[in-house]
Amino acid sequence: MGAASKPTQGTDQPQPKSGPTTRTTPEPRSRSSGGRVRPSYSVLRARRGEEPRLDTVVEDLQACLQPKVTATCMNPDCSEACTWPNGRGRPPLFHDRLCHEKYHLIRRRLVAEIADIDEALERQPRPSSEERIYLENQLARRRWLLLRYPDLAIERSDRP
Repeated sequence: MGAASKPTQGTDQPQPKSGPTTRTTPEPRSRSSGGRVRPSYSVLRARRGEEPRLDTVVEDLQACLQPKVTATCMNPDCSEACTWPNGRGRPPLFHDRLCHEKYHLIRRRLVAEIADIDEALERQPRPSSEERIYLENQLARRRWLLLRYPDLAIERSDRP
């Protein structure tokens, strides 16, 4: 029997060295991956079956596809990046103080304008049809913009 006609044992690819988190690829996808594709955390947890042991959480977090260490500034008008801190401390939401102040200034303005427009729509006598359409359009526009400026106090309050 020639070499080409011999049966293989499951795969022609190199076998993983260990664990449910290792999967090799024929060629390295990047220099840092070393030929391994890292699965997401949810995939790793699912592989462990129902009710996996709690002590495997750290192992799975270390082995999974890692989240980025940078994110864009929370100010929608800014494209600068914020970097996760190496040590302890609260991660920045804005790349500098000016962006932080501008964000809150614009957010307060939008909230005040939305309240004003809501009040104008509820006044007696009611606005004319043309005025009402214009006011509703402006209200929708400001609400749409406000979606880009979430209330950061609410986001931070759920942390210990």
